[in-house]
Parts: sequence; C-alpha cells; structure tokens
Amino acid sequence: MSFSHEVERPRLPSTWSRENGELYCLGCRREMAGDAGVALLDEGASPDVRHRAHSQARIDFEIRRDPERPDNQIAKACRTSTLAIRKARVRLGIQPRN
Repeated sequence: MSFSHEVERPRLPSTWSRENGELYCLGCRREMAGDAGVALLDEGASPDVRHRAHSQARIDFEIRRDPERPDNQIAKACRTSTLAIRKARVRLGIQPRN
C-alpha cells in the first residue's frame, strides 16, 4: 500500500533560528551573543570584565531581538535588573514605542 499524501513540514517555533544550516534555540542564541561579546575583548581581560561583557552582549541581543518587549521581561530573561535594560536601551538608542 502506498500513500501519495505530502506531509507538511512543521514550522519552527518563533524562538528558534536557523543559522549556517544549524538550528539554535533562544537560550543557545543568547549564550552565543554573550560569547561573541567576550571574544571582542583583549586576551588579558579580567574575569570581571569578561563577565560584564558577556552580560551586556546578552542584553543587547535581547533588546535587538524584540525591541517592543517590556524591560522587565527582558531583565528576567537575562537575569538582570530593569535598570540595566533601560541603560542598555539608551546606549543602543532603542526605545520601545509607547
């Protein structure tokens, strides 16, 4: 018995992304953004500077990913304060529409 029905390919959830032929979840993409921020530092950067660069790059990623998302939700996703999100928005020049 043969079936000639075409199977519809499921769509990716909105939080997943295909990059260079690979699939990445949102958590992985956040970590990749943080790692990319650290990669811009000099090799001799202190652990504290590296940690701050990683955190800031994750915050920047989240703001750029969904600029309309409320600051408190971005802060929760990045495990930081709402104040840190507001400061990053000012630095990036990306304010949510009201």
